[in-house]
Amino acid sequence: MLYNWKTAFLDKHFRSRFIISIILVSFILTGFAALLAYIETRQGHTFYDPILNFIKPRDVSDFIFFVTYLTALVGLIYAFISPYRFLHLMQMYGSLTLLRVITLFFVPLDPPMAIIPLRDAFLTHTFYAGNENLKDLFFSGHAATLFLFYFFATNKPLKWLFLLSAIAVSIGVVVQHVHYSYDVLAAPIFAFIAYRVITKFSKHYYSEVSREV
Repeated sequence: MLYNWKTAFLDKHFRSRFIISIILVSFILTGFAALLAYIETRQGHTFYDPILNFIKPRDVSDFIFFVTYLTALVGLIYAFISPYRFLHLMQMYGSLTLLRVITLFFVPLDPPMAIIPLRDAFLTHTFYAGNENLKDLFFSGHAATLFLFYFFATNKPLKWLFLLSAIAVSIGVVVQHVHYSYDVLAAPIFAFIAYRVITKFSKHYYSEVSREV
């Protein structure tokens, strides 16, 4: 695995794209964090959600946290085995986050009335900057990220793992009323867009996929 990375960094084209991708993704993530702080201060809209109306809210934060980050860790390890695979996953996640910046900015929402705030230590100490963020809504980042892993993976057992995890977390955030059902239903659509944009314009991706088991 380390040999693969050493060989990849000997390629100036890979090296330059990797560095540029890190810079761009870092810029997007910084802007995303600033946007989250901003949207908490503005007034948004509430939706009638027939699905939420039939579900009694329950706190399943621990379940959501465990499934999300354990699955993400598996996905990162899977991607890290191949330098090109990791590069494309990073680019896909950056694209997905950029899509979230756009939708969050142009779709101002207030949280569901019966929301139980999600306890997520990672978000609290990173993007939420220690604050309780309730308007990080359309579309669901937890669900979209796991669906992105599903589209990205070519290993069939892992694809099933990512898909089941994405569905479980999607149900969890709706049960907790952290998101409207619309936020969750839109998540795989935007995840697929981020996946397709990068695979379409990254010529090295296809040769890497053909060598995967």
